[in-house]
Amino acid sequence: MDPVVDEAVCLRQWDYSETSQTAAMFTRTLGIVRVLGKGTKRNDPRFSGGLEVGTLGEAVVHPKESGLATLAGWDLLRTFRGARRTLGSHYAVMFALDLPRHLLSEHEPHPEAFDGLVSTLDNLEEHGWRPVIARWLWRLLDLAGYRPDVSLGPDSDGFSPELGLVRSGERGVGVSWAIQQGTAEALVGLATGGVVSDEDAERAGRLLAWYACEIAGREPPTMQPLYGRYNPAAVLHA
Repeated sequence: MDPVVDEAVCLRQWDYSETSQTAAMFTRTLGIVRVLGKGTKRNDPRFSGGLEVGTLGEAVVHPKESGLATLAGWDLLRTFRGARRTLGSHYAVMFALDLPRHLLSEHEPHPEAFDGLVSTLDNLEEHGWRPVIARWLWRLLDLAGYRPDVSLGPDSDGFSPELGLVRSGERGVGVSWAIQQGTAEALVGLATGGVVSDEDAERAGRLLAWYACEIAGREPPTMQPLYGRYNPAAVLHA
């Protein structure tokens, strides 16, 4: 296939040899692709700035129908280092980078999700991580086709991960996670673009993160460092 020149965010990278790396990259037009960059660890003019997790660059990718694509060039554009000034913001960046790999299929273009990730990394440089990550979770779930239904409003006291909706006073119909009123209000705020406090954003973000785990069937390794070990499934409606 012909090479594609595309903006890309490096989601993960692994050493492949003394001079080469493999990486998972989120590109704007190709979607998520896994690449092999031969010579990325050398002083090679094709790979300016080095290939580092959480950076934005212009990538030259030779796509393949199976196996690793070839990374033939990388021109570093941004590093988002301001988002890593605290340990909490560092955890937030790593979790934000993990989410697309868990909710989106590889080799499918998701330009809105790509733009959303770049915007999230931008916002983490300027704002606290709690509302930024909650809004990223909401946006990515929406774009992936799993937007939660919050039509019952802020008086809801439960959330069904199976149906993806908030409930009020229902019992005996599938599994329902108990939620506080502030969490329900925050979910409505995320849906409508309203203001959400840091405390409520953290609770809503934790709930959405566990909902994403239910969808993906696995837990991102970066989630517990950010949100702790609390699992909403431990508090169920009977």
